[in-house]
Amino acid sequence: MNYESTSELVVVGAGFSGMAVAIQLLKRLRGTACVCLINRSLSFGRGLAYGTNSPSHLLNVPAGRMGIEPGHESGFIEYLQSRGMPYGASDFVPRSLYGDYLEHSLLTAQAGADEGVRLEILEDEVVAIDPVSEGGIQILRLSSGVIIKATQVVLALGNFMPRPPATGHYADWTNLPLINDVWLHGQLERLPRDASVLLIGTGLTAYDAVLRLLDQGHLGPISMLSRRGLLPQPHREQEVPPASGIVPADFLLDESSVCQQLRRVRELIRHTCASGNDWRDVIGGLRSHTPRLWHQLGVGARQQFLRHLLPYWDTHRHRAAPAIFNRIQLAIQRGQLQVLAGRLMDIDVKDANCANVRWKARGATQSMMTSYAAVVNCTGPSSDLKRVSDPLIVQLREHGMLGIDSEDLGLRVDDSYRIIRYDGHPLAVVRYVGPLLKAQFWEATAVPELRSHAVRLVDAMLGPRI
Repeated sequence: MNYESTSELVVVGAGFSGMAVAIQLLKRLRGTACVCLINRSLSFGRGLAYGTNSPSHLLNVPAGRMGIEPGHESGFIEYLQSRGMPYGASDFVPRSLYGDYLEHSLLTAQAGADEGVRLEILEDEVVAIDPVSEGGIQILRLSSGVIIKATQVVLALGNFMPRPPATGHYADWTNLPLINDVWLHGQLERLPRDASVLLIGTGLTAYDAVLRLLDQGHLGPISMLSRRGLLPQPHREQEVPPASGIVPADFLLDESSVCQQLRRVRELIRHTCASGNDWRDVIGGLRSHTPRLWHQLGVGARQQFLRHLLPYWDTHRHRAAPAIFNRIQLAIQRGQLQVLAGRLMDIDVKDANCANVRWKARGATQSMMTSYAAVVNCTGPSSDLKRVSDPLIVQLREHGMLGIDSEDLGLRVDDSYRIIRYDGHPLAVVRYVGPLLKAQFWEATAVPELRSHAVRLVDAMLGPRI
């Protein structure tokens, strides 16, 4: 039986972005107000990135830069040290500890909130938002039958399931030997220790899969396959913030050619390294410029970047903790892990223990067939909202409430983070923050950018802080 609940402010999703918004609201609301935080499970602050319990899965950013407040980067390391954990600001710590920190930050904000401000937590799923609001009130429908009326809604939806790789024949990625969700509990654990495993993808998700297999004592051969066979580069052993002043404030201003941008970046890296600094200083220094650089590119130039340069950018921009990179290299050196550069052509499943994979090595004219006991999709989360099957996304899409970008990177928002509809008009009281902002800002997947987006979104809702 349906019943109604009323809440002034609803945040849908309790990963990093949802927690950051809820914390800002609890700290800044005055008078009488209710913040309703809705998540499918009560493991708040975990999400895809921080839900792992493996000590081998480390943050890809030093602990000293992971504070949830933009003006307080050291918040996370202070939390660790206050609990007697022997970590320094330059250490790469287990991701599960960051989930603990986010939960602690929410509880602290709740305890310090104004007397009339309360936090309501619901373990539920929003499956629909009525396309027309009633006098500034938005109607949310939950899978449990609950109907919530809200004056403001923030969708803090994180990453979606990866799309199964395209193959010549139909491949059922819901059953072994094919594994589409590397994070689904029990999937990798069910594999025999001597099983031959193929990972589709060579990025950070593949790194995580390799570490999980190694940690459970896997002895069989592991292969990683991607078009170019590129691996994420490591951070420095003692990672420090990028040296200031290396990337000029007007760098590449009004430059709309991808080739020219690439040429200038390479020149700057050569000059930087010749001056005794590191290429990572250039990549790090570009972070504040990339939203502008992305906007400068036309549709054709963006597609050119995505088609030809994205793998090179990702492997240098999204780096691995040194300890993780070293373990990957050791597995390669001892012959258990093999990196393949080539194109997946087809998969023929024989039974639950065997998949024949046809692939063509980069530069080869003929394809080859190799058998594996398991094939794991490690291509990373999907941002193609035209194909995402999440119930809420499907409902919003079918009602024209999502302005999906042409590059399938996410959705469009206005300057107040209100979601732009298919017809180009913004939704009145529904906003978005999370990795799907990549479509508009490019840099929108890591903590430093997402915490700033969360603050600016709350500024748009409540007005700038005084």
